[in-house]
Amino acid sequence: MKIFIISDNNWVKESVEKYLDFESIINTSSEIEDVNDVYDYIFVDMQVKSNGGPSLIRELKRNDLTDNSKFILLADREADEFQAKRVGADYFIVKPISKAAMNQVFSS
Repeated sequence: MKIFIISDNNWVKESVEKYLDFESIINTSSEIEDVNDVYDYIFVDMQVKSNGGPSLIRELKRNDLTDNSKFILLADREADEFQAKRVGADYFIVKPISKAAMNQVFSS
């Protein structure tokens, strides 16, 4: 399984990686341009540099490489669920990330 994490916060990247208890290839970056391969799951932090996570998801969904990727918005609060749905994210997880939330993403 190939996973990409877009965040400029190390603790966010580490939180996602900590709960991946299966064989996977993980790439991380704070730059959307670094998504240059096909990935099964793309985790996008709510705020990356001066960009909003929802706008990054919207942009990635227009990319042929990410047509079949599942997008997970790493939200700051429950109210961000609206933003996640609006841009077509497949899931959203409120930070801090929990094992239960990660299991929900990978069990569906």
